[in-house]
Amino acid sequence: MKIRAPKLAAGLPEFSWEGAFEEEDSSIRASCVEGGQAIAGGRVIFDGVVFRKTDFRGFRAPASELMDVVFDGCDLSNADFSRSSLHRCEFRGTKLTGAVFSESMLQDVRFTDCAGRYSSFNFSKLRNVAFGGCELESADFVGCSLKAVAFGKNRLDDISFLDTDLNGIDLTKAEFSRITVTPSKLAGCKVTREQAIGFARTFGLVVEE
Repeated sequence: MKIRAPKLAAGLPEFSWEGAFEEEDSSIRASCVEGGQAIAGGRVIFDGVVFRKTDFRGFRAPASELMDVVFDGCDLSNADFSRSSLHRCEFRGTKLTGAVFSESMLQDVRFTDCAGRYSSFNFSKLRNVAFGGCELESADFVGCSLKAVAFGKNRLDDISFLDTDLNGIDLTKAEFSRITVTPSKLAGCKVTREQAIGFARTFGLVVEE
């Protein structure tokens, strides 16, 4: 699966937090943000930006637009990007515990080595999205539309795919002992023999060894 990388200009200028997000609709464009803490109470636009070790904990920015953005070693714990649009974005070694991306559109987005326990992607559309080396225990993907979504070697215990069509989704490299799915939407999902036995037991079947 080919995921388009963020398009970033060379030699991005450093961004100053002074006066940032004072308006209802604020933006950061073509910049490099080192550290600092982001505080917002409204819609934001990030376009062509690299964030490094920036603190977004509790950041509230629903209905935002993120295009060509990299989050490198940031903390987005409990951040709210619900009803947002994310295109050509990368999350690298970033904390996403409790982060909310519900009712959003994610296209050409890559999550690598991220801690995403309790994160929420409910009722979102994911297109060309890859998760690799992530902790997604107790994350929610309820009612999602998944197309060309890769769940590589991630930890998925107690993740919920309730009412999400898993046709074409490959879970063979993922680690989990239990997940929540809708049986009628499980057809076409690729799993290992051991995982299939786990699903059978979840549905109340008695599996003899």
